[in-house]
Amino acid sequence: MEDMQSVPLVVPRNFKLICELFGIAVPAFIQLFLDHYSFMDQNFTDKSSYNLVTKGIRFIDDKLKLGTDPLPTKLDKGEKERGTKLIQRQVKLGLNRNYSTTERRNRGRVITGQIYDILSKGRKMKDIIYLDENTCFKLSKDFLLTCILNNTHPSHYINGMMKLVSIPGYLAVLHLDEGEYNPILGFVIRVHDGYGHIVDLEYRNSARFKNFIMEIQELNKRYFFYRGLEQRVAIYQRWLDDFLENRVEDNTL
Repeated sequence: MEDMQSVPLVVPRNFKLICELFGIAVPAFIQLFLDHYSFMDQNFTDKSSYNLVTKGIRFIDDKLKLGTDPLPTKLDKGEKERGTKLIQRQVKLGLNRNYSTTERRNRGRVITGQIYDILSKGRKMKDIIYLDENTCFKLSKDFLLTCILNNTHPSHYINGMMKLVSIPGYLAVLHLDEGEYNPILGFVIRVHDGYGHIVDLEYRNSARFKNFIMEIQELNKRYFFYRGLEQRVAIYQRWLDDFLENRVEDNTL
């Protein structure tokens, strides 16, 4: 992507583990996450997975300080006026309660495409990004528009999304009922519960998965007196490492 510095996509251990232990293929989750980003959803709030992922991108911005150096755009007067009117239309549509949020999202996606066509003019935009030579992800205009506005290559958002997810972190926040809500983890749990239909059902019915869930259910009672969030995350990380080591020794991984 012109004028934006890319980095290789790297799957962190903790992200790989949460997908593996929940029975979710890493590439399938990444594509599902990307497909659910909605530029229009910045203008309203609902309980949809689109809204959750859109909040997730803002969460990445806040946590990793992305999007702090917007890329200057070279637009003529007519393009600026048209772009401004389109953004105003989208904001007005987002506030229009005569439409359901789904209708607003779908109508807003058309406007997003029009804004994208203006801002991407003269740029070498690619709507595909590769994890490796055999695995690639399709990027929507919604997602690419946000990358243009924030002067941030898509690779930084994808890596950021994976970096901010871990089983120890999720369980510690859940059990202690404290810490900042992570919408990316919220989406992971929604997928774990069946959303998107990308969970490996054979694995979910296996003894390995049931053993994992039983272990999780005991954690809060086992470590109840460790009340600090950072301390609990560290303890859960050691538990997870031991759990995985024992599975390997038992030949059950």
